[in-house]
Amino acid sequence: MSGYRFARHGDIEDKPQLHRDLSGLEALTFGQYDAVVAASPSFMAWYTARPGMDPRLCQAVLCGEELVSSLFVTVARMRLAGETVACGIVDTVMTHPAHRRRGLARGMLERAIAGMGDGGVEISLLNTAGTDPPAVPQRLYESLGYAAYASVDRFVRRPPHMIEEHAAVSVPADEAARDAFAAAFGERSGWLELDEGLWRWHRVARPSEYPITICRTADGGLGVLCTGELLVDGSPRRYTVISDLVPSDKATTDRALASMVAAAPSDAPITVLCPRSDSVLAGALRATGFEAAGVEISMLRPVAAASAKLVEQPPRSWYVAVESIVGV
Repeated sequence: MSGYRFARHGDIEDKPQLHRDLSGLEALTFGQYDAVVAASPSFMAWYTARPGMDPRLCQAVLCGEELVSSLFVTVARMRLAGETVACGIVDTVMTHPAHRRRGLARGMLERAIAGMGDGGVEISLLNTAGTDPPAVPQRLYESLGYAAYASVDRFVRRPPHMIEEHAAVSVPADEAARDAFAAAFGERSGWLELDEGLWRWHRVARPSEYPITICRTADGGLGVLCTGELLVDGSPRRYTVISDLVPSDKATTDRALASMVAAAPSDAPITVLCPRSDSVLAGALRATGFEAAGVEISMLRPVAAASAKLVEQPPRSWYVAVESIVGV
């Protein structure tokens, strides 16, 4: 790998320039993917402030002064198989198209895995597009010890949205809402411990391009709406993401989902990420006019030997941490 220099994000002093470089590299790397955030420099500044993101573990490769490859690592407390473990979340693994097939991503991942091991991380998680047969990124991750653990279907509903339901209404991003989401999802594998810092970053201190609304559905449930630009066929397009749907005791998932759709902008497609383990939500999505549009695979790798047993069985339920897949 002559001519390349590996570095940690923490070693790069000009952070505004790093955010600009990351934004440009993200567009080049993921321009052909669907439903990936069109990440501006300001979005990158917000994203790299994610609680637990460790600049000593985040990796970069420079060719001269040009950033040509990068990945993020966030350390968080994650629920897995009934236990809570220190998880190293690897995301946004990207390499400039002109610098691929040179071992840069592998080199960064090897450095990140070694750093996670030295730092007490027990499990590493990453997400990638699911294809049959597996694409190059998945094969790379498998060669480094990651294995598919949960499949997540991406559903899309095209506009206009004409569901005859009372629309969900905005509610404050307060402690009551945080506690309700934790109560609904806190025992699912994949759930990230929702402390005050993560709550404020994800729900309150948002970039202006991707504001969210916490909604109460017509029957008293909860959900989250986020509208912003996602890359589709290489071009930014306005989309709404619905996540964290929590029906009330008296509501069906179908009615809660319809209430959220009614609150979304009528002219933007809506996308929802649904784990294969959640057959109720999948049925509600199909009944509400959504169609399957792609698959994401959540992959796990034990970092500490004692954690190997936790990934032996597929999850009974899986929580999709939306920001780790589409960035919102």
